[in-house]
Amino acid sequence: MTYVVTPQRAYFDPTQRRFRENGVTLESIHEVDILTDGTITVFLEVTGEVSAIRRSFDEDLPRLVHCEINRTHRTAMVQLRYRPTEFNRAILEPHRNHAVFIQYPMVFVDPMRSSLKVTVAGPSEDVQQLVAETRDLTDLTVETVSEYDHTASQQLYELTARQREVLSTAYECGYYEVPREATYEDIALKLDCSASSVGQTLRRIESRLVTVTVANRPGRQSETQNA
Repeated sequence: MTYVVTPQRAYFDPTQRRFRENGVTLESIHEVDILTDGTITVFLEVTGEVSAIRRSFDEDLPRLVHCEINRTHRTAMVQLRYRPTEFNRAILEPHRNHAVFIQYPMVFVDPMRSSLKVTVAGPSEDVQQLVAETRDLTDLTVETVSEYDHTASQQLYELTARQREVLSTAYECGYYEVPREATYEDIALKLDCSASSVGQTLRRIESRLVTVTVANRPGRQSETQNA
């Protein structure tokens, strides 16, 4: 299922409002997660000067635990770890409580209102419950619905040996437990590689599996405006 979700205050977190005030444009979210200590990690892609991005963070902001900014050719990648607001936690909790996968990246289709296009996959009952709980908190419009493909697991056999090793290690470390019991750093220690390499590999695997699961197929996809 693909839907567009818009927070009623026009931001999921106050930092997004400060981004706009400083001329920084939200492009996409490449990862978001709640860690076992209750903090949130998010990997954002934005457009704007690094100085403007830094101005968007109050140095005295007690919620901010870590911030790292990496400039690319056209955009900047911002990795944050912070203590969530009540709304942050409420909007993410449904994703932890249901057997639903997110296809990354999630794209901001209207950055001025923080409208975010999200594609998820999973059993119909879980997806419907996720949508219902999210709709209680935000404005949500369903764009497409596809039948859940249980044969997507066959794609595991088409992963490279290295990808299967990373995925298996992540699973064994508890990365896919709810709440998560491991970080990229924990997995990297087991594999003797960098945390960024683990993250990149897992995101590629997850994106591939979710894409296959929700891929449009003749006679299977329907267009709808209501879940």
